[in-house]
Amino acid sequence: MSTITFQHLTSQNISALNDRFLNKKFVIVHGYTATPTKNWFPWLKAELESLGAFVEVPEMPESLSPNPQKWLQHLIELPVHIDENTILIGHSLGCITILRFLAHQRVEGQKLGGYILVSGFDDEQATLPELSVHTVDKLNYGELVDIADKRISIISTNDEIVSPQSSKELAQALQTEVIIEEGAGHFLDREGYTEFPTLLTTIDKYF
Repeated sequence: MSTITFQHLTSQNISALNDRFLNKKFVIVHGYTATPTKNWFPWLKAELESLGAFVEVPEMPESLSPNPQKWLQHLIELPVHIDENTILIGHSLGCITILRFLAHQRVEGQKLGGYILVSGFDDEQATLPELSVHTVDKLNYGELVDIADKRISIISTNDEIVSPQSSKELAQALQTEVIIEEGAGHFLDREGYTEFPTLLTTIDKYF
């Protein structure tokens, strides 16, 4: 596990001559109580689409009282396939959701383009006891490492909703690169995260 720092970019900084995003498919999965129109999701969708990528930001069912099976099934029903051009991005509860989706849909030898976990966790959070049902079944870390060579975690130093230590432990278990964002809270719009340059920069660097 290593920590990465680099300069921020916007889509305007990424060369228009670079067409590597044209065949990329991004799926951005929001978290508990969120919607596709909250936080930085609309901004990132617009930025990636401006680069030619296909972007899906599904509205997860009943986000105020999320059921893990319903969330998993919702992703299964999306018209998106696991392949080397697909990148999954999860925020908070969306992280363990995409990991369970990958475990469920995994085929031996099949590779995903990569995944990015923002404030990820896979253990019970003292601040979110109502979500404990999502963390009862343990993940097979080995399978989730094997399915993607590009695995990244973005973690805030002062997240009061998901323990930064939990995010670091998940990152270590999945052998991800780790990007530390100072003072970012839980990466919410009310904390100033209507845009997320670090995430776009990460995508440009790795994908």
